[in-house]
Amino acid sequence: MLSWAKRYNWELPNRKGGVTKASANAITMQSRPGDVLLTMHKELEGRTKTGLAQATAKASEHAAEQDGATNLNCSGKLRDLASAAARIFGWDANGTSAVTLNQVVVSQEQLEQIRALRAS
Repeated sequence: MLSWAKRYNWELPNRKGGVTKASANAITMQSRPGDVLLTMHKELEGRTKTGLAQATAKASEHAAEQDGATNLNCSGKLRDLASAAARIFGWDANGTSAVTLNQVVVSQEQLEQIRALRAS
């Protein structure tokens, strides 16, 4: 409509409203969009950390209930679980050395095979 008014030189009544200097100064942002985004990321990080911590705790409790042979079959998963927990809880962030315990389960038959190989 305004473009037609300019094109055909229509005389339109002056309207009150629009942005004046006083009203523009009255509108101030409480926070910048970047700050809102950073706050949201911080909240999501906290929620994610909490969820992963709970999942890691449940998985480690389940692993503790299993027998040694079952844990031996999934040692890679246990290593990944321990690594994830270390990152979530910041166990290696303070520069302390981690203690790694390795356990090898060998059946009687496997032990005899090892002894036979060493003897030959």
